Formats: sequence, C-alpha cells, structure tokens
Amino acid sequence: MSWILPVLGAWALLGLPGLLLLRAVGARVRLAWGYSPVVTVLTMVLLSGLFSMAGIEWQLGTVLAGVVLLGVLAVLLRRWLVRWDRSRSGAGRDAEEQRGGRDGAPPWPGAVVTAVGILGGLLVVVAGTRRMGGISTLNGSYDSFFHLSAIATIRDGGDAFLTTALEDIYGEPTYYPVTFDALAALLPLETISAANALMLALLAALPCAVGAMVAAIAPRGRAAGVLAALAALASTLFLSTPAMGLVMGLWPIVLGVLCLPIAIASAILLVDRRHGPLTLPAAAGYGALLLGTTLAHPSMLFSVAVVAGLLVLVSGLYRIREGQRRRGMIQVGLALAAAVAFMVVSGTLLGGMDLTQPGAQGMGEVLREILVDSPRIPVIGAPLWPLAVIWLLAIVGAVAALRRREVVGVTAALGVLAAIVLGVSTQIDSPLTTTLVNPWYGARERIAPLMMCLLVLLMARGVLALSTTGRGRMRSMLAPGAAALVLITVVAGGLAPGRLPLLGSLAYTAYGLQLSPYVTSEEREFIERTAAALPEDAVVLADPLDGAPLYWSVGGVETVYPTMSRPLTEDTALIAGYAQRVDHPSANAYAEICAAVDQVGPTHLYRDTSEHSGARMNPEVSARWSGVHDIPPDRLTLLAREGPYALYELDLAC
Repeated sequence: MSWILPVLGAWALLGLPGLLLLRAVGARVRLAWGYSPVVTVLTMVLLSGLFSMAGIEWQLGTVLAGVVLLGVLAVLLRRWLVRWDRSRSGAGRDAEEQRGGRDGAPPWPGAVVTAVGILGGLLVVVAGTRRMGGISTLNGSYDSFFHLSAIATIRDGGDAFLTTALEDIYGEPTYYPVTFDALAALLPLETISAANALMLALLAALPCAVGAMVAAIAPRGRAAGVLAALAALASTLFLSTPAMGLVMGLWPIVLGVLCLPIAIASAILLVDRRHGPLTLPAAAGYGALLLGTTLAHPSMLFSVAVVAGLLVLVSGLYRIREGQRRRGMIQVGLALAAAVAFMVVSGTLLGGMDLTQPGAQGMGEVLREILVDSPRIPVIGAPLWPLAVIWLLAIVGAVAALRRREVVGVTAALGVLAAIVLGVSTQIDSPLTTTLVNPWYGARERIAPLMMCLLVLLMARGVLALSTTGRGRMRSMLAPGAAALVLITVVAGGLAPGRLPLLGSLAYTAYGLQLSPYVTSEEREFIERTAAALPEDAVVLADPLDGAPLYWSVGGVETVYPTMSRPLTEDTALIAGYAQRVDHPSANAYAEICAAVDQVGPTHLYRDTSEHSGARMNPEVSARWSGVHDIPPDRLTLLAREGPYALYELDLAC
C-alpha cells in the first residue's frame, strides 16, 4: 500500500490549484472537482511561461506562491467587475449573485456525486496497483523512459514551459506537451515515484471529470445527480485509458483524456443554444477549458472537433427540417467546411504522425475489440460483459434522442459511430484512412476516450428514458434496475483479475506476458549504485536502449542520450555513429567528430551485455549507436562491473 500517500498528494496537486482558481473567479459549475484538473493545466502553463520569462525556478514553493497570487488577482478582478456592473446597472451584488445562480439547487447532491466519483477513481487505483509493485517500481515501456528523463530535465533546469523545458533533450527550443512532466517534477518524490503517483492520480480523477460532463449536459432536476454518479462509475469499465497509462507509458495523453470530458461539455454548451443563453463570461470560461485541454495534449482538440462538427451538422439539419432553411444551410456548410479543413490539416501539417502500424488481426476481431474497448494487448481479453449493460442503455438513449429529435443525443450517437469508424481506420493502410487518424498517431487507444465519453452520455440518456417508460410498478423499477446492473458490472469489472490488475502488472512486474524490460531490477540497482559514486560533472555515454537514461532520470547524472529516441542534435548524431573514429585521424569528418566530442564532453561509458541489451532485443534500432558500441578498449578504464553490466571511465580525446 505504498502508493496511498503519494497518489493522494499527486491528486491534490492535480486538483487543488484549479479548484482555488474556480472559486476565485466565482465559476458556478456542478462537480467542480471534475473541472479543476483542466484549470490546473491552464494555470501551470501560464505560470511556466511567466517563470521562464522572469527566470524563476520551477519548484513546488514558487509554483504554490504563483497559484495563490493568481487566485488573489482573480478575486480582485472579479470584485472590480462586480462594482463596474453595479455602477452600470444599479443592481446590487446580491441581485447579481441571484441572477448568476442556475437553479438554486442545494450543494449536497454535488458533494455526493463527487464522493461517488472519488470512490470510482480509488477503485481503479486499487485494482491497478494490486500487481504493479510499490510506488517506486519502474515502468518498463519505451515512452516512460522519455518522460522520466523529461521530469529530471525540468527539475535540473528549473524550466517547465512548453517550448523550452526540454531544450537539453532536443538541443533547441521545441514544442512538447510537457505539462504532465512539469507537474510530476513538482512532487517531493524521486523521479519514478513522482511519475507513477501522478499517472495513478490521473486515472483516479477521470470518473469525476466524466460525472461533471454528464452533470453539465443532463436536464436539471433530481435525476441529474444520479445520472452523473452512474456515468462516473461507468467510466471505470473502459480499458484504453488505463492501458495507455499503466502499460504504454503515454502519460501526457492520459492527462489530455482527463480534460476531454469537460472539453466535450464545453463545446456542447458553446454550440448548442438549447441549453440556454450564452453570456460573455460563460463563453470565455468554456473557451479557457478548451484551451486547457489542448495544452494538456493537442490530440484531444481533434476529438472535441469531431463532437463540435457533428453538433453543428445535426443542429443545422434539424433547423432545415423545422423551416429555418437559411440558417440550417449555413450550419451544414460550416460543418462540411470544417471536415475538409480537418482532412487538409491532418494530411499536411500532421502528415508524419501516423506512427502506429496496423496489426495482423482480422477486421472482425478489431471491430469487436473497439466495441468493448479492449486495447491492442494480446493477453488482455475482449469479453462482452463489461460493457454490455452500457451499450444496451446507450442504445435506449440513442433511440430516445432520435424520437425526440434531441440535438445533443443524436450528436452523441453519431459521435460514437465516428469513433468506431476512426478506430477501424487505424487498421486500414491507405492514404485516406491515414489522413483520418493522423491526429491520434494512428492508434485506436487514443481515439477510444472519445467513444467512452459519448457512450457514457448516451447511457445516462438511456437511464433517464427508462425512468419515464412504462406504467405503475414497471415504471418505478426500470431505471433503478438498470442502475443496479451498472453498479454490479462496475464492481465486477474492477475486481476481475484479467482487467485492471493485469494491466497494472504488464509494464511493471510481469514483463514476459507483454513486453521485455528495458531495465531489469538488477540493472537498475547497478545504475543507481554507480551513479551515486560518479562526480557531479560526469557525463555518461551509452546505447540508450541499454538502460542508460536511468543514469539521468534516477541517478541524476548527465547522460548524452537521456531518451531512447534517435540522436537529436548534429553533435550527438556524430558521436552515435562515429565515436570510434577518434582513433583514426585520417577518417572522414575526423575534425567534426572531435569537435562534437569536445562539445558534448562524455566522461564515462556504460555497457550492458545481457540478454536484455539493446543490441540483442532490438538490433536494428540499436545500430544507430554503432559508434558507441565500437569504442576501442584502450580508451576505457573499468570502474565497476556486476555480471553483464559495466561502467568505464572514458577518454575520447583526439
């Protein structure tokens, strides 16, 4: 149970800054705990930019001070706006507050639904951590190594802005959605524990966000709280997002998924005027939430765009049917133009983002896995029962929405179909389908959260439809019976050993079932021990597939290749391919190689000759560092060896 306090601390860091800012600006939202992570992301990006310009270190103390200062400024601005409005309209603050209230509902239903969402999040965390070991267990996936190095880089450099935080990794200012890494860098834990704690906190916070989405869109009344609570719990049954966090190490996109439900609700409330008149402050607030989601991870903006485009299209078609022909045609034209723009942007600016190759599965099997939200992990089964009740209720909700011509419900139904089509498209290798799925890197797990959000919306609509169906005793039993089935499925889904507990083990403690470890526990111990003995100015050179990034992220020692990506600068590329040529003055580019060595300054060499070394596990990729593998023995002085692991002092002087 070593995860409890770290996860709670990460959860607080994720939610409390946003909650403070929401209260400071006087935002009247239901289930503020679901909205707060998006606002936290927006706040952290703003602070990181200000800190970067002012030369302020990115540390927990300075960030907390910045959050408090922003909160004070927000309160002062809000009071000034109230006085300004009062002077213009002659209305008192009490009248303004009364106008701002939506429905006068007591606060306790929101607190109850928030509590239910928190319990749902804890269920995910408890199930996911059952087999992942302690909080400091290393995630052995490829992407986790990058983000561990990113966290270490931010801590070392004190810069967390989107374009400058990873300059030491990329060699130049480069945009990257670094907010996850920036948040993890603030936690008073070592790098691996901080990353694990924040990743688990993201999964824990997701049910509250889904509940807040449904609460924002559901009809006002007592049923809204029940629907939001059921939606929060139902979100725990979907596996793609936990798989991205627990197995694939795609932590920034999990932060984006956490923001996605609120972004979808914001898009609906911005576009669909049937939810009431839109004030300028409300529009600004929804726009800020969409911006926060985009800053968490840009791919989520495209998921929101699918919903917004369909919403405009459906609304336009209904307006045409209702006789508002001109306005409806304009909306349909805008939706079609947006679809064309989507394809153009995806096919040009995002043309190189299709990084996921189609699998060898048949199309029927792929479709089945998409429908039950089973990730592309062979040992994870795709049973129908976890989502069977959700799908049945969603179908009821879609039928009810179609019969009543509800724009949001019909949009959600079409959005589910669009998400399925996009998911299937990741399995089809053609220019058209590649263009469709480029924004999500061609991976259906990144598209699946869109289906999850819209399917849960339809499920809530289905439960609401059942509450008004039938007569007498039957009418009073249908909706509670459906809710009970959802609860039973949620408990069974959380406890089933082959779902969340298995996911939690694959990249942490059960490598043989899914992937091979880039670093074994013995290798990690060797790296930690030898890193502690190195001088402060040491620079470690190695094939990064051999685990050398841990010298930087865990040991705090500068590493020539802090990630397992290809060499990112001209100097590191020269060293990777031709380091051995420092012994041959007649070799091509000898002067450039020597200059690169002098610039980078490697002082030590790490080698792994075990069965899990890069050269054995992935020889084609490992060949990028052939020059590092071929450094002559007379340039090396052995400092430490344990089995296949060795650390040398390095002399590459020309």
